Amino acid sequence: MARIFVNSIKQENSFFFDFSRLYSIDLVGLQTSLCESLVSYITRLAEIHCVPTGVLMEGQVAPLINKAHGGGNLHKIYEATAALNGTGVMSRDLVNAVEQLTQQQNLHLLTLLPWTEHLPTRNLLSQQRKWCPICYEDWYRDKQTVYEPLVWALKVVDVCPKHREPLRQNCPHCHCANLPLAWEARPGHCYKCLSWLGSSDITETVSFSESELKWKLWVANSIGELLAATPLLHTHSNKHIVSQSLRTYVSITANGNVAEFARRIQIPRNTVWLWCEGKNQPQLEALLKICYCLNTSLLELLTQQPIEAQISTLQAPIATKTTTRAEAKTIDLARLGESLEKILLNHECPPPSMEEAAKRLNLDRRTILRHFPEICHAISAKYILYKKAAKQSAIERSRQEVKLAVTKLYNQNLYPSESRVSKLLTKPGFLRYKEVREVIEQTKVELGISSPM
Repeated sequence: MARIFVNSIKQENSFFFDFSRLYSIDLVGLQTSLCESLVSYITRLAEIHCVPTGVLMEGQVAPLINKAHGGGNLHKIYEATAALNGTGVMSRDLVNAVEQLTQQQNLHLLTLLPWTEHLPTRNLLSQQRKWCPICYEDWYRDKQTVYEPLVWALKVVDVCPKHREPLRQNCPHCHCANLPLAWEARPGHCYKCLSWLGSSDITETVSFSESELKWKLWVANSIGELLAATPLLHTHSNKHIVSQSLRTYVSITANGNVAEFARRIQIPRNTVWLWCEGKNQPQLEALLKICYCLNTSLLELLTQQPIEAQISTLQAPIATKTTTRAEAKTIDLARLGESLEKILLNHECPPPSMEEAAKRLNLDRRTILRHFPEICHAISAKYILYKKAAKQSAIERSRQEVKLAVTKLYNQNLYPSESRVSKLLTKPGFLRYKEVREVIEQTKVELGISSPM
């Protein structure tokens, strides 16, 4: 059970006690470009209470949010955990719940909630966790708090502005990617194999051209400036400031000619026109491109009306790598059909998914589906059936493990709390399933164990 943190407040010669359910730990990096993210705060909170992040979320946060797919039900939102740092309802609900649990204020500053009116959600946040191993190592070596800055969570940021190194997305030990938040999430460690991710010896190198690196660093620094200034803004500008500012820039730099302005910043004319009219909002990457061409900062564009005397001429966007369209392949349909039938009739275990089958055949899954829909559906159905059976089998094994774990704790005269049970399981993440968790209570009843006072 989590401990109680008490703040004493003196008012009119009397003391009032403001109780918090969880420790009220300090926020890291406020008013700096490396401001902490809300997801990072959650993982540090779990670590200081000596419980897995999933247990903290399910046991303390979820009941306060009280939504089936809310920010606290980690086992139901694994693929959407990036949104917890974002501008939507999931982020707002989580902020309110954790503020109630910790009595910590201003947790919204660890998210992009202050910029809800200005930043569309599409392509805003990365769906995978990113980190700088040198930052981790530096903080650990200097005995500073290891955490995850909010700037790392944005999709457009893929270099560390401090070390000029690409942010990593795959663990160097197990080579797995991590979701932004997971059951065993722990600051500075892989969420899959739990290995330390910090390192000052970077052997894996990713080469950028000089112009690419210049652009990526400019992007990271611009967003860092925005995040650093967020706590200092007493009021935020209205949602129409971007469209109003763009109309002013078009008028001054292109004599009011939207097509000319669009050509010079290399963005389609109709897209720019919709932005100027306030009918659409530019995504973050487009906002950054506009800012660079206008020689202004993202912070200025989102908070200040442009001053005509300070507007300079447009500069061209930085040239970066462009992708080329792949050449069309000639497909032998008869041979492809035979290959698909062999895959379907093969008794390999586990059976391949349609995605895996497409990789083996070196073809796009959608192309195969267009020519052989029935065989594709049969391959997918076989894979889904296997996955369901494998999942049920794994759940049953976890149920047996839970029963043994509860019995073992009982024999050691220890109360079998969910936290203690999880530490004895091969896969503690399976406690996210109701049918696994309920074994704890069933076994306690069988053993005559009552809840602690």
